[in-house]
Amino acid sequence: ALCNAHLLRELTALKEQGSFWATQMHQFLLKTYHDTKKATQLIENPTLLIAQYQEILEKADLEEPQPIIKKGKTKNTKGRNLYNRFVKHQDKVLAFAFEKNVPFTNNLAEQDIRCVKIKQKIAMSFRTLSGAEVFTRIQGVFKTFRKQGLNIFQHTINANSEEIISFST
Repeated sequence: ALCNAHLLRELTALKEQGSFWATQMHQFLLKTYHDTKKATQLIENPTLLIAQYQEILEKADLEEPQPIIKKGKTKNTKGRNLYNRFVKHQDKVLAFAFEKNVPFTNNLAEQDIRCVKIKQKIAMSFRTLSGAEVFTRIQGVFKTFRKQGLNIFQHTINANSEEIISFST
């Protein structure tokens, strides 16, 4: 699936430049997201949803200028590139509405790798591969505890059996 938060940001930039199709697509994606109860339910009538999506793209095709050919290469506007992405990846854009457990955005995945990227920026790199593996393992455990609502300081992993052991305080 594509991250619809990123697509919404690009649509917002086009909206600010006066693009009508970008405004309609932005509203369509947000309405679909809310209709799926924030990506927890599936759309009941997928053919209607796809028809609305394609209708907006037809308007976009008319609104966005055709590619300019310079020195044998085609040059698209940012709006045309975004339109092409919406056409090419229709199933990935709407995956959250048709597939259970597909999120609207990939923000959680980006948050999960952010700590590793920050560590790389601060320390410039990991000294050894095993050090990087240990760091990511520990971070994975902490993220799992947080997602499961467990207190990090009250739980630990038994390295041999990989079972969660709770310490009574």
